[in-house]
Amino acid sequence: MTNRHLNPLPQPEGEEDAKRLVRVARLVLTLSLISISQFISCEATNYVPPVTAQMAAASSRRHDVDLAQLRQGRTLFVHRCIECHTLPVLWRYTPKDWTEIVNSMSHRASLKTAERDAVIAYILAVRATER
Repeated sequence: MTNRHLNPLPQPEGEEDAKRLVRVARLVLTLSLISISQFISCEATNYVPPVTAQMAAASSRRHDVDLAQLRQGRTLFVHRCIECHTLPVLWRYTPKDWTEIVNSMSHRASLKTAERDAVIAYILAVRATER
């Protein structure tokens, strides 16, 4: 006689029960992996840091960039880029790559020159102060 509290999982009594348990176990595992991958994906791609004075200070040393331009760049990055695709991880590409990427996509996003420059300034400011 076994203690049910020590072995809480039901034991299959026949071939059909065994197959059902295997299907349930696979389903639970699959759903768990999907949930974990979605959580990781959201964490990795959607982090868009808020603009800080530190970013503005770091950016103004290299270019004529102010806090208002960085805020506008962040807003445009979040709202316009997400219209076509998920937000990319800001550290995935080099600063040179980002400039080329934003330049090539600015027409599709209907960005004016100043807006494009603001997006690039924001991305480069994040890269300069984070990590």
